Amino acid sequence: MSAVNPAYDRPMIGNLTTSENQNTASGGSPLDAVAFDRLMMAFAPFETAPEILVGVSGGADSMALTLLAHDWCQAQGGRVVAVTVDHGLRKAAADEARWVAAELARHNIEHITKDWQGEKPTGAVQEKARQARYQIFDDLMRDTGIFHLLVAHHAGDQHETIAMRRDRGTTPIGQAGMSARRYLRHGRVLRPLLGVAKTDLVATLTARGQAWIEDPSNIDDKFERVRVRKAFEAGASRPPDITADASARRELETGIGRLLAGAVTLHASGVAILNPDVLLDPKTDRNAAIHALGQVVRTVGGAGYMPALDKLRGALDRLGADKTARISLGGCVLHGRKGGICVYREFGRMAQDPIALDGESLTRSLVVRFDNRFEWQPDDAELSGQTGRWIAPLGLCDVFHTKSFRAALGEIAPFIGNLPRAALASMPALYDKEGLLSVGGLEVSELSDVLSAAGCGRPLGRDLIASGGSWQFAPQVPLWESGFKSSPKPDNLLA
Repeated sequence: MSAVNPAYDRPMIGNLTTSENQNTASGGSPLDAVAFDRLMMAFAPFETAPEILVGVSGGADSMALTLLAHDWCQAQGGRVVAVTVDHGLRKAAADEARWVAAELARHNIEHITKDWQGEKPTGAVQEKARQARYQIFDDLMRDTGIFHLLVAHHAGDQHETIAMRRDRGTTPIGQAGMSARRYLRHGRVLRPLLGVAKTDLVATLTARGQAWIEDPSNIDDKFERVRVRKAFEAGASRPPDITADASARRELETGIGRLLAGAVTLHASGVAILNPDVLLDPKTDRNAAIHALGQVVRTVGGAGYMPALDKLRGALDRLGADKTARISLGGCVLHGRKGGICVYREFGRMAQDPIALDGESLTRSLVVRFDNRFEWQPDDAELSGQTGRWIAPLGLCDVFHTKSFRAALGEIAPFIGNLPRAALASMPALYDKEGLLSVGGLEVSELSDVLSAAGCGRPLGRDLIASGGSWQFAPQVPLWESGFKSSPKPDNLLA
């Protein structure tokens, strides 16, 4: 465990135990129930008896947040579930997670430890660990049905984030720092402490006699955030005003949301159609159009971030000059057509190795992700150990390349059938040795009719509609996080 006092066998505050460090928090004021309720009400409404996940590492910030959130939920008949993610990057992490669990048990707070599985990165470690951590949180929100996740970023973290982003020359959205509220696919992330000083959180724990852990990475100069923090502490640079760009950001985000709602139709097939008359209208705010296009490309491509702003500007310029242009951008294709600008995953940028399915893998995880865009889930009847099935792009299927199949698709599922052939090729499909079982964005019954109309009837021995499971377009960053709240057609997926 990091920073353990051998005499007390308890985590320390800096280099001192809790009892020896009462004076270190004298610069701050403890948060009480009234102050924390005011912070939480900024995110209202909540359920009558709110259930909330809290990310807790054992540091001062997250320990204070967990205790405050527990008291707040208890007062309303709800509950907190604290979650520690062991990234497997430090030997002490497992011991720290056990210490957190034991400390929170003293307060009757439920605690879960989740491990980051798989091979660990050699570069950009903090960023990749953050991505993995939020994926774990999102999966847990899906599994528990809890919609709210609290994280402990505070005013100091916000200062550092803004300083780092300004050094990179980001737009007003980036320069305004972290949002107090953002959305994952299965719930929302809330940061109630963004306006709270670290000293106040330390004072909160000190007043309660609660110890915490000091993570050695918080003083490691190899991390940019640490270097920025130390520059503030040494007076070498001044922390930015965290409210300076907030108004510009809100205005831009409002414009982006309205533009997405008015110009974009996102379909269950993972394809977006953009209305060029709205997106390319000279009266449309240029910055909003650039960001709206970037967010569509990010979502359709299953990426975590938008393409570079200069590439987005270039794409808008090309489309403005030629509405039939075909542009490769961010792992997607922007394809100008008569019905609008079609945005679809670029087949050549996808990993095309089939994902083999077997009874063991299905029992271990009921959801299989494809290309970071789709999720496939088996039907209950499919958990009986069936083997010899796999998931791969539709473009790898022999029947897809026949004119009869695509003609039948156009008759039975017109929207999908009329998409560019390259867009169809990137759609996910479930196979067995006898052929297609299902296609993401296409009803299994529709696929059965298409196969029959194309002269590819169901092979002998199969049911009329068998073993298709269910598909859902599930990109890494949903478009509705960007303000996309409605669709022109009610049957379109609001991813």
